[in-house]
Amino acid sequence: MFKHIKTVFLLIFLVFAFSYFSNCTTSVEPSPLPGVLKITLQSNPNDTLIIVIRDTLIVGPEDYFGNVVFQGRVFSGDNYAFLFNEKDNPKQEDRTYNILERIDNSYAKYTIFETYVPPGEYDRIQFGIKGDLVKLGYFEIPVKMPEGESPTQTLDRTFKVEENKLTEVSIQIKPFESVTRYRDSYLFRPVLEITDVTYSN
Repeated sequence: MFKHIKTVFLLIFLVFAFSYFSNCTTSVEPSPLPGVLKITLQSNPNDTLIIVIRDTLIVGPEDYFGNVVFQGRVFSGDNYAFLFNEKDNPKQEDRTYNILERIDNSYAKYTIFETYVPPGEYDRIQFGIKGDLVKLGYFEIPVKMPEGESPTQTLDRTFKVEENKLTEVSIQIKPFESVTRYRDSYLFRPVLEITDVTYSN
């Protein structure tokens, strides 16, 4: 009799245990796939001349203004992701771009960052940019950041990155409005703005 009662209780326990564990299957949400964030830099097409001393200089095909771009990040609130130069080469490298280069009478458009980032909404882009040397005709003009000013620039704009899709953010710089003369020096304060955000598959 006692053995029979023990067997009944054991069967009831096993039924409850099976029922409990069958209802407690763990489900793990798969991690979302990243999207691609591409950031381009191009000079404003209307900014084509500068006055040096008493000469008005207009951009020609051989002219040069080197801008060094480095250390990009994209932010979502307090969280951020690093930006790389190429999406399949996760390295942050300083790269110099001639922002006066012209292709078919238009300023060249450079891809300065192209990176896989988590999908979501972002609110600002940050990167460093320094002026190098301006060559216009027979003039060579060294430019530098004002003393004590950071080369890191922050551009506010809300945009999204979707899973397995491309978001392209277009940035324009005004090359000559970014340069001002101070005594015997030319100072570089980049005038930048986000002009467009496009989405594609």
